[in-house]
Amino acid sequence: MTVKELEENLKEGMTAGGLSSKNLERAKVVGIACDVCEANDVEKLANFAVSELGSIDIWINNAGTNKGFRPLLQFSDEDIKQIVSTNLVGSILCTREAMRIMKNQPKGGHIFNMDGAGSGGSSTPLTAVYGSTKCGLRQLHASLLKECKRSKVGIHTASPGMVLTDLLLSGSTLKNKQMFNLICELPETVARSLVPRMRVVKGAGKAINYLTPPRILLALITAWLRQGRWFDEQGRALYAAEADRIRNWAENRTRFSFTDAMEMYTENTWVSVFSLSVVCAFIILSSTSSTLPGT
Repeated sequence: MTVKELEENLKEGMTAGGLSSKNLERAKVVGIACDVCEANDVEKLANFAVSELGSIDIWINNAGTNKGFRPLLQFSDEDIKQIVSTNLVGSILCTREAMRIMKNQPKGGHIFNMDGAGSGGSSTPLTAVYGSTKCGLRQLHASLLKECKRSKVGIHTASPGMVLTDLLLSGSTLKNKQMFNLICELPETVARSLVPRMRVVKGAGKAINYLTPPRILLALITAWLRQGRWFDEQGRALYAAEADRIRNWAENRTRFSFTDAMEMYTENTWVSVFSLSVVCAFIILSSTSSTLPGT
């Protein structure tokens, strides 16, 4: 069903005309069912990808679950097994399979594991199991960087931030949704920023992030404008269904926002700090009375 739906979206994009349709001339959608917790399924997925595409240039471990927001005592045995198996064990199995394929490819390849709440070792109350898996993935990342140091396989992380998907909304409260209005984005908005950078990644150990310091700062500055952006005061969704949004994806994907421009200059930590300093200085100067000397 997923493959069929994506094929329909692709056809719509190709018939829309313009530059987007030209870029999609060689595009195709392929897929196979896979339980990332099962090693046999993961092996079949890797072999299927090679048979369909010839090689695997980029592998993204995007499967994940969290089973809602609640204290650990309220998680069942099955909940815990599914979270750990999908997020951690699944990512390990998929990474191993991708490495097996890529080590024999002339150009190697790149593997992305997904960061999330808890990746940096911070506490994640009400999502303790999820947070522990993300912390474990960060340790896996550090270890594999050293294992793959002399190979052509690049190990990286991607952090989409807070995205309006079922994974995030599962078990969310009204208070959560009001906060989502400030810093959450639609999947296609995040993809428009992350995917181009993931496609041209080089070397190893890169962190491709969406919710960067400039974006967080901009969200805080414009918080009053973001009230009711995705949810109303009762927590009802105000955004269109995914199928309706994707119909306009071909033309919307060309938008280039102010924060996207800032992203080009924030790959380096020091440059990021400088960018934040410039923004803060501008805000301070803008709010200073014009009667003061030098303003």
